[in-house]
Amino acid sequence: MSFEHPWILILLLLAILPVLLVLRSFRIREERMKAYAESAFAGQLLIGANKQIRWMRAVLVIAALLFLVLAAAGPQINGGKEVVKMRGIDLVVAVDVSNSMLATDLKPNRIEKAKQSLADLLTLLEGDRLGVVVFAGKPITNLPLCEDRGAAEMIISSISTESVSVQGTAVGAAIDKGIESFTQSKEGRGKAIIIISDGENHEDDAVEAAQRAAEKGIIVCTVGIGSSEGTTIPETDENGNVGTKKDMNGQTVITKLNDQILKDIARAGNGTYVRATNEDLGLTTIMGQLRDLSKTTKDTVRYSGFTPIFYFAVIVAIALLVLELFLTEGIRNKKQV
Repeated sequence: MSFEHPWILILLLLAILPVLLVLRSFRIREERMKAYAESAFAGQLLIGANKQIRWMRAVLVIAALLFLVLAAAGPQINGGKEVVKMRGIDLVVAVDVSNSMLATDLKPNRIEKAKQSLADLLTLLEGDRLGVVVFAGKPITNLPLCEDRGAAEMIISSISTESVSVQGTAVGAAIDKGIESFTQSKEGRGKAIIIISDGENHEDDAVEAAQRAAEKGIIVCTVGIGSSEGTTIPETDENGNVGTKKDMNGQTVITKLNDQILKDIARAGNGTYVRATNEDLGLTTIMGQLRDLSKTTKDTVRYSGFTPIFYFAVIVAIALLVLELFLTEGIRNKKQV
């Protein structure tokens, strides 16, 4: 059983207050009885009156209050559950964060489109572990392999072209960084790296890095993000004015998708190349192909939801209050003394 508003249970600690008040009222009553009547006469005031009944009435009221507090906390029980076999893979996504990813040939721009698709990817992960690497002139591991979806969402939302200070497109180094992430992977668990990049200005032998990954049983897939026609790269100056990026000769820089290198990387890594569009980055397609990689399974319990049971506590509280009304401490003695 769990509670929808567990913080309300703190009020249960206040139960000691009515208990103290009851004890005080009983003591005051006895003192007054002793002050105004002898014990023999006091016994004739109420026939059948006794402390046990007074205590019982107090206990019933206090118990009713406790059950009302429980009802307010929203008790609920787990719905039906089932044990399912989950086949998981270890997946590292390496995202290009070079300045060319600011190009707007995909909306709103290449890097934001990649982040949106990564957020959608999280909904497809069941029993999988995800790691995130960002790269430009050098790679950085932003998220080690884990199943923490909350941490993944936070890391993905923080990705920007400022995540790596060194500019460039070191795809090969990003693949090697991804390979390092699998040192703790279990035997038989599928392993894959997905490179999201425009493939432009690559600075190392990414194909050779993909081959090294393949030799270790790691699939390397690539996603080409950008257009073949190319477009300019937005650039903001120190005064906050937005213009276009220029080269050393003052010429406007045009960034184009280099899908050939990305195709070669995927081929060397025994993986798949897909080209991103405004409608789909292609990660769903890749995940569909990677899903059969893993030979390991684990039992995972799924719950169908929660069933509220607060009304049971309310019913018990009402029943206790009704019972308290029918308990009397005694009958007034009408006989003349």
